[in-house]
Amino acid sequence: MTMPTTNSGSTLPAAPPHLQDPSVVQDPIYYNSLSRGAALGIREFYDILLRGKWIILFAVMAIAVPVTIYTMIQPRLYRSYSLLLIHKQDESLASVLPTSPGAAFWRSERNLGNELLVLRQSEALADTVARVLAQLDAIPGTEQRALTINRAVNGDRLGYKAIGLLLQEDYVSANLEGADIDAIRVTAVSTIPVEAAFIANMYARAFVHLTRESSRASMGASRVFLQGQVEVQNDRLEELDGSVREFMAREGAIDLDDASRRLVNQVSQLQSQRDIALVDVRMKQATIAQLEIELSAIEPRLAEFVASGAGREIELAQERVAELRGRLETIYLRNPELRDADTAPEDVQALRTEVAQLNSRISDLTQQYLEEAIPVGVEGNSAAMNRITSLRRQLAEERILLSGLEAQSSVLGVRIGQYEGQLRALPRQSIRLAQLQRDRQSAVRLHAALEERLNEAQIAEQSELGYAEIVRSAAPAVIPFLPNRRRNVLLGLMLGLGLGIALAVAKTRLDNRIHLPDDLRDLGFTAIGTIPNMDKLVAQDFGGAETIVSDLRTIDTKLVVLLSPMAAASESYRALRTSIQFCRPDVVIETVLVTSAGPAEGKTVTASNLAVVMAQGWRRVLLVDADFRRPRIHKMFGMSREPGLVELLFQEESFDPEGYATSIDDLYVIPAGAHAPNPSELLGSKAMRRLIAGFRGSFDVIIFDAPPVLAATDAVLLSTQCDATIVVAKAGETKDYDLQHAYEDLESVGATVIGTLLNSFDVSKAYGYKYKYQYRYGNTYSYGHEAHKVET
Repeated sequence: MTMPTTNSGSTLPAAPPHLQDPSVVQDPIYYNSLSRGAALGIREFYDILLRGKWIILFAVMAIAVPVTIYTMIQPRLYRSYSLLLIHKQDESLASVLPTSPGAAFWRSERNLGNELLVLRQSEALADTVARVLAQLDAIPGTEQRALTINRAVNGDRLGYKAIGLLLQEDYVSANLEGADIDAIRVTAVSTIPVEAAFIANMYARAFVHLTRESSRASMGASRVFLQGQVEVQNDRLEELDGSVREFMAREGAIDLDDASRRLVNQVSQLQSQRDIALVDVRMKQATIAQLEIELSAIEPRLAEFVASGAGREIELAQERVAELRGRLETIYLRNPELRDADTAPEDVQALRTEVAQLNSRISDLTQQYLEEAIPVGVEGNSAAMNRITSLRRQLAEERILLSGLEAQSSVLGVRIGQYEGQLRALPRQSIRLAQLQRDRQSAVRLHAALEERLNEAQIAEQSELGYAEIVRSAAPAVIPFLPNRRRNVLLGLMLGLGLGIALAVAKTRLDNRIHLPDDLRDLGFTAIGTIPNMDKLVAQDFGGAETIVSDLRTIDTKLVVLLSPMAAASESYRALRTSIQFCRPDVVIETVLVTSAGPAEGKTVTASNLAVVMAQGWRRVLLVDADFRRPRIHKMFGMSREPGLVELLFQEESFDPEGYATSIDDLYVIPAGAHAPNPSELLGSKAMRRLIAGFRGSFDVIIFDAPPVLAATDAVLLSTQCDATIVVAKAGETKDYDLQHAYEDLESVGATVIGTLLNSFDVSKAYGYKYKYQYRYGNTYSYGHEAHKVET
């Protein structure tokens, strides 16, 4: 391949092998990275964290500090609890009493949900505890005042109703201890440990007392009723004894014969059974009335349900059973040995079999009735629903028992009527004596039965100790359970950290600025070079001054290639020179246009330093300030703005390069010149084309500093007359879409854009990428050199 030569006849060195492909411009220090929007790697995530460290710190402080302050000022709450064991089955002596209609009422299985409902919602329970607390000035056994529950409002003590409301809403809670444990935990909360323990124990004791009184209440009602009936029967028995004695003395009657005595005995036994059945009926009616009242209080619409009787089929079956039992009792009275005999005559066995079958049928019908009477679609499983269901079932059972007792009483009445007809067939004197004897024996039997029932009720009532007991008393807590300061502060820190990281990631994802050389590659642009940030160098070597005086000229301190030739930035410009020389191996680059997407991105500094470094490479270089709108080249080199390019475009004399020579060997600088009202027309004119053609004959390299592409069309017009165009992007400032638009404008006119130069790259802000650029851009001076600057 023919080696390219310069206008002066010198031969350029051959390009390295990796630059032989004219379509690729490579920098061996760069590596491919993830494209924008791709999944974050560890390196990229670390870069985001460090870049957004102030956002993260602010988020942590904004959340953690208020959370910490709020946590610290919150009062400490202490929690104590008592443990209640609930006996679901009665364990009193009532549980071992003989099974009878009178004793069946107080045998029941309890639902823990009902007890939770009482503990949480019972106004009577809360008021019981509140009445005690309302009268206390200090917790018993301590000098600690009950400050949080018995507090004053406008100088007045709280009433027990208000205290009860506070107990249920803020202080006391009840929960099941476990799914398989019949225990309830009663928890109290307070800012005072001893107060929390005292309230929990008070509540537990009050509940135990309430269960004892509740259990005894139903038994006490039965006991009082039976006591009244025994007293009535005592009076009636005395009255009947006197009537018998008086009649026999007055009439001179003798005792009844055996047949009459047996008839009277049968009638009196049936009569006593009927009277006992009537007593049981009244007791059942009282029980049902009490259940109806409780159900009506819980669910008023149940009135229609509880008023309905048992099914007609159940009633008929019970009446038939009562009739058959009456017939059996008549046979047993005549033949007492058959009552407990396993073998009996066919007629007796037939009656027993029919009774057993009817009882089985009644049991099946009763279960069916209960399923129909108690809705299965009750919404929810709350304690209130459980209580209603329990009451409904108990009410239905009691009504079925009542129906059976009424049928039994009715059958006994019919049997008594039949025997009374036989009594009326006796002689008149015997009839009266038989009636008196019958009434007396009936009263004796009824009195004995009532006394037996009364004894059962008294034993059951006295043995009832309640179905709840305290198995663990509450003790004052040592450590508060709220607020959990360590947890809250840690959660505040974690929440703030998470929010900060989220904001940092969002900011990075939404950030459309160019920060790294990798960002250019990710966007599809060719990175032709990277110039490190020179602020640190200027501050170190020139005290941060913008200009210095050198050779009686005021030079910009950003002219780093001239003032600090051993600096890393100077080495970066040399690398840029190499990239330009070999970007198009088959073409000699004579004219280079330096522009940018927007203003203040470093194009003038780049053009100036590139011109100096090109001149230092023994090439004859011309630097032209083609930015008529905001010219700065003359300030960079301490020159006058006029005469300049504008004057050259209008003069007819031939161009004399020596008039624009500088103190730097082989470097010539043409400033912008006088103010031009029509910059675009001048740069696109034939005079400009002729002038550039003249420049080509006198210089090896001509570098144009053009206006930003998006600010004016000057750079686009001038790019068509140049061999190569370089677009400068400032790290952390240039937007990716601005750079894209600049490329589109240049390529639309056929400009040869050889790449993008990333300017003002600060390796200290590369964070996760620092190791990639530290060696080349992380030092102020290049390898093997110490500080060296131009004497002023």
